[in-house]
Amino acid sequence: MSYKIELATMEDLDSILALYSDRTKWFKDNNIEQWNRYLQDHPKEEFVDTIENKNFYIIKHKNILVAGFELSINSKYWNDDTIPAYYICKVVTKVGYKNLGQVIFDKCKELAKRDGKKFLRLYCLKSNQKLNDIYESHNFKLIRYGNSDRYNYSFRELKIAE
Repeated sequence: MSYKIELATMEDLDSILALYSDRTKWFKDNNIEQWNRYLQDHPKEEFVDTIENKNFYIIKHKNILVAGFELSINSKYWNDDTIPAYYICKVVTKVGYKNLGQVIFDKCKELAKRDGKKFLRLYCLKSNQKLNDIYESHNFKLIRYGNSDRYNYSFRELKIAE
């Protein structure tokens, strides 16, 4: 399949939020403990900021929005801004579309290499074994576990080849 990957604009905001809403419902319908409070924890204003800062990318297939992700130079959860890294978060895919992870990670690697970053980093719920396995299959190595007030996380990174 051919995909178009581009920075999101404010015109994409409602479609982006709908993608998260649909995926959240899918998780609930399939008894997957993930994103129980996602849009409450990540309100619309957060997406507006991410888009305005040119950190949110969208992926389209035949003009249909099929995925989105944030790629930024810092993360409140990693608490490490001394390493030249990009942080991937807010990854979402359209229900019914498979194997978009490779497309997302290839684009992130391309951007990281272009911008002189040494690592791609991300985190996910420690309890979501399937997602941890997916990240592991894409060579994101487990670095550590951590937690917040409500969640336990797995922190993972991928070294960018020189």
